[in-house]
Amino acid sequence: MHLLPPARTAAALITAALLLVTAAPAWAHVHVHADGAVAPGATDVRMTFHVPNEKPSARTVAVRIEAPEGVRGVRAEQVTGWTTEPAAAGEAGRTAGWSGGEIEGEDGVDFVVHIDRLPTGMSELAFVARQEYDDGEVVTWDQETVAGQPEPEHPAPVLSLTGAPAADGGAHAATSPDTSWTAAVVCGVLLLLAAAGLPVARSAARRRGAVTR
Repeated sequence: MHLLPPARTAAALITAALLLVTAAPAWAHVHVHADGAVAPGATDVRMTFHVPNEKPSARTVAVRIEAPEGVRGVRAEQVTGWTTEPAAAGEAGRTAGWSGGEIEGEDGVDFVVHIDRLPTGMSELAFVARQEYDDGEVVTWDQETVAGQPEPEHPAPVLSLTGAPAADGGAHAATSPDTSWTAAVVCGVLLLLAAAGLPVARSAARRRGAVTR
């Protein structure tokens, strides 16, 4: 079996790591998960929305979650340092909001929502999250993630339901934090291996130069 010289091996590892970095999906998005499996039509459901601060130059100062049509009885759970906001007129009990707190730097905060009843006949719930910064910008997370297409800049947080036919099973794989975390770990290992291989490559090159002379 032909082995690559150390320098080429290190270069190959670095290239592979860079490819993983560019191919790995972004994980610093608004994500939602529930306490256990959730079926269509479920009642008294508790969901957690993780909201990261994505602007180094600004702080998140308000968050609002809007549930899709058919969801009834949305209530915001109190978060330390934040004030729960009443639903705006005409939102039919489908929103929860918080303000008065801060998310800064690379931090993130979990916001818990309680829902009285979910609709039936659905395989997933796509929420809309609005994130307000102290510089006045409002980022809306509501874009659909489509299988086989690049991940949008602001994908909507989606909760998959059990006991219902899967809808585009791979459509939201790009937003999975577990997938991104795995890719990041593999990338880090490859970079460490590449860094360890560079001194060996230099030493081998010096030895070859000495033999040649």
